[in-house]
Amino acid sequence: MAVLYLLWLILAGVFFSFAYMFLRQAQSPLRNFQVRQRGAEGAKGAETDKAMADLAAEVNNYLDSINGTNRNLNRTAAVSSFICGLVALVSLVIAFYQASLVG
Repeated sequence: MAVLYLLWLILAGVFFSFAYMFLRQAQSPLRNFQVRQRGAEGAKGAETDKAMADLAAEVNNYLDSINGTNRNLNRTAAVSSFICGLVALVSLVIAFYQASLVG
């Protein structure tokens, strides 16, 4: 019966560590894309700089949407893992209580 208690305790620890890991991942977004400034000359250089600025803006908008989605998914996974850890602890208490009633 002691093995059962140890199993529930290990599972609770695993789920709580998953919750912590997902919570940490929810707090670290992807960095924004930045275009390095370079020495451009003439109308062709200004046209290239405008195209690069437009590309950077579009990539950053995409990264913002991905960051929001990842943050929500990781928060959901963290809450789910935390609930699973709590269920494992409750199961440990129920198994301990049931064993004390029987023996």
